[in-house]
Amino acid sequence: MQVIYAAPFILLSVAAFLACLAVPRLRQHALQALVIPVAFGACSIIASGLLASVLAVLNDRFGLTQPYWGQLTVLACTYVGLGAAGAWAAVRLVRRFVRRMNERS
Repeated sequence: MQVIYAAPFILLSVAAFLACLAVPRLRQHALQALVIPVAFGACSIIASGLLASVLAVLNDRFGLTQPYWGQLTVLACTYVGLGAAGAWAAVRLVRRFVRRMNERS
């Protein structure tokens, strides 16, 4: 199951990396293009899984049999929002890594 979820993110990551290598103006962003889709996928699924677990516990606690529309909306927003935050954090880490590698040269 995890492989099925991760495969599109990895394929998108490799495609973006190769596209950045093919265009000379975008070569400086190739490492970021490799990391961003995978970071988005990992952060979004982990955050959504944790939130879904919390919502399931709350549903059991209050005797709800099915999730209501507000819970599904919160779950969808969490998926996109925290995925984007994870991608943003990955960009910052990659920039810091590249900067340190350039200082050593």
